[in-house]
Amino acid sequence: MTLALAGCAPLTPAPEPATSIMSVRLPLGLAGIGDSRQDFATLFEREWHAGPARQGERLGDWLHGVSPSTEAANETLAALGAAFAARAAGTSVLIVPGLFGDCVDSQSVPFGDGVVRTRERSTTEAYQQYGDLGLAGIRSISLPGRETSIRNGLRLAEQIRLEAARPGVARIVLVAYSKGVPDALHALDQLQAEGGIPASMMALVSVAGVVMGTPFADHFEPLFETLSPLWQPLDCSPSDGREISSVTRRERVAWLQAHPLPEGLRYYSIVAHAPREEIGAGLRAVYTAMSVLDAHNDGQLFASDAILPGSTLLAEARADHWDVALPRDRHPSFIVRAVGSGRAYPREALFRATIQWVLGMGR
Repeated sequence: MTLALAGCAPLTPAPEPATSIMSVRLPLGLAGIGDSRQDFATLFEREWHAGPARQGERLGDWLHGVSPSTEAANETLAALGAAFAARAAGTSVLIVPGLFGDCVDSQSVPFGDGVVRTRERSTTEAYQQYGDLGLAGIRSISLPGRETSIRNGLRLAEQIRLEAARPGVARIVLVAYSKGVPDALHALDQLQAEGGIPASMMALVSVAGVVMGTPFADHFEPLFETLSPLWQPLDCSPSDGREISSVTRRERVAWLQAHPLPEGLRYYSIVAHAPREEIGAGLRAVYTAMSVLDAHNDGQLFASDAILPGSTLLAEARADHWDVALPRDRHPSFIVRAVGSGRAYPREALFRATIQWVLGMGR
């Protein structure tokens, strides 16, 4: 998700709706959020060290608030690894992209390898590096990048149905990035309303997800709705200007209040935030404006607003909103790379650790 207009004016509170919905901030435990950051960091560290060696880097360069692995944590991972091995072959992973996702999906699908391909090939071939995990399948869902979460939720619900009917698929894990999270929540709600969520649907993982919305969407919504239909850059789908409403704080908070998350699934959250010097140039103006209220933001979202209700927090990634999931640092265009942070975040290690954790702890 990128709200490029946000650097044009100071952040001001969005107008209150006629019936205001109160929200509060609480420590994780008091808010009913599980905390697995330390144990997850041990799994991440193992996957990170298995990748290309990088001199001088530390775990703290990539994850906030964790320590190096301990013997107890390693024992936990041994049991988790055995459970993962038993479940991987029957598990399909569906990745849900974010706002403007189809503008760059010939190269930057979430957690992909960053190689330029056709759009059709990219949704599957960009994940070949995870073949050793032994999953039944892994692919990115093709969705219009400039469409409302209501409409994309309908499309995603149908994809989940089709995946559940595929022979050999006993479990489905959704990994949703940015606006992909409200798209996924609408899909689950749609499935529930139409006879029930497939029994194979196991978990939803939010990565820098638009759970509570972003105040910049509320602030710039009228301007965006006017200009967006006139602008169709790169390979973006057409826009009617309404996609921005799906990431407003107004709509997201009200929707969550009216639609409790379905029971029987596991929910996980990965949030992102970083120091200003590690935020991409294209996100820095937004980051600076948001930091007046809370420096724990990724240049698009406050970290505290990116946690699913009742979920387990797996990680606070030391990354901006792009770096945590998108391989834009590998884009052949210097201009695309220049608006990024210049950091090569080990997102493959993050993804590998996430899938192993979810299956190892799941059913």
